[in-house]
Amino acid sequence: TTTTTTTTTTTTTTESTTTTAMPTTTTTTTAEEISCMLFGDPHVVSFDNSRRLRELGATEHTELWTQIIPTYREWNTFLGSGDFWIVRSEAISIQGRYGQRGWIYGVAVGGSFLQGHKFAVGSSDDSGSGWDGFLMTWDGSTVLESFPSEFSVDGLIRVRYVEDSFYQDSIDEFHEERDNWRSRTSLRLLELSLPQGVRITVALGTNVGSWTMRFMDVFITMPFQASGQDGHCGRAIGDFNLDWQGSAVATGESLLTGTMPALLSMKKGFISAASTECIEGEELEDNRGPCESVLAPSEFGMLFVEACVQDVCSGGQGILEHYEAFGRRVFHEYAAEAQGKQRCAFPVEPHGVGYFWDPRCRTTASLGCGADGVHDECRLCGGSGTYAAVQCPGTTDP
Repeated sequence: TTTTTTTTTTTTTTESTTTTAMPTTTTTTTAEEISCMLFGDPHVVSFDNSRRLRELGATEHTELWTQIIPTYREWNTFLGSGDFWIVRSEAISIQGRYGQRGWIYGVAVGGSFLQGHKFAVGSSDDSGSGWDGFLMTWDGSTVLESFPSEFSVDGLIRVRYVEDSFYQDSIDEFHEERDNWRSRTSLRLLELSLPQGVRITVALGTNVGSWTMRFMDVFITMPFQASGQDGHCGRAIGDFNLDWQGSAVATGESLLTGTMPALLSMKKGFISAASTECIEGEELEDNRGPCESVLAPSEFGMLFVEACVQDVCSGGQGILEHYEAFGRRVFHEYAAEAQGKQRCAFPVEPHGVGYFWDPRCRTTASLGCGADGVHDECRLCGGSGTYAAVQCPGTTDP
């Protein structure tokens, strides 16, 4: 018997699949920082014009300033009175109260970014209210009743009530005796640090002569709002259009109503918008020379000669000292840092401190001046050591 055995071989093939995960890239977009300022009666440098101002301040060829500056003849000017939106957006609300001929004498900040709280400053007819008639409130309660002082609420607001260093430097440098018209004007600052990187500086001015005039300048820096912004600072989209009357605050939307008592009526001490007569009897053009004199030392200040001529005519000679400090502040905020990067000649870049170009150092040997050993105007600032008391451009901290 023959037995046959058949063997069957089965081959199994296994395929291996390798999956490679594609790398994921996350892009974080930082909102553009935009700026606006309102000054004088008031003149407005909108978000769009502020971009131009920074570009001019950053130019490497500063000799071009003498060619470009004469073309900046007019800043946007509004002469109406009432409550108006300075900035209106979903989260950030800033309003101003304009008196006769438009001078600002009340400012309020609110909105969802402050969780419904409100900070306001205004000039008051009550002689016992605040410094020279200025009164500051938080949700209607008086704050900052002494000088200098600070007020803060964790995570929401920090306010410093301090001297205007540019004003003080002008006094120390040029007007030590203070026995002329310049002694009429006093200036102090409110420096606000707020959520989302919003910074606001309010310069409080009191001009005392045959009448008392109170006024404010407002400097705003904030992130561009993707959902949009408008008001007297504009829309920051490059259209350079301002809707003056359309920015009037509607009944029931005012942040200033009810936040402080008896705001000054501003009925006295102004020449009407329709008048060509200056309040102290001079001709309008008589103010050009004095305005050029006080603005020239700040380099950048000559951009504002026309505004100065108008405001001195309507507000009196004491306004010249206001413009002297104003011109220096504008250079500090819009050009000083960029000019420091271009002009300072450090062999090694400083660490742990900032630096900027300060024209004041030409005549006054202040802390941090001459930092590069070549230029007196090259000045150190900030940090946590020796130069912490010197304020860097773009900050509200000393």
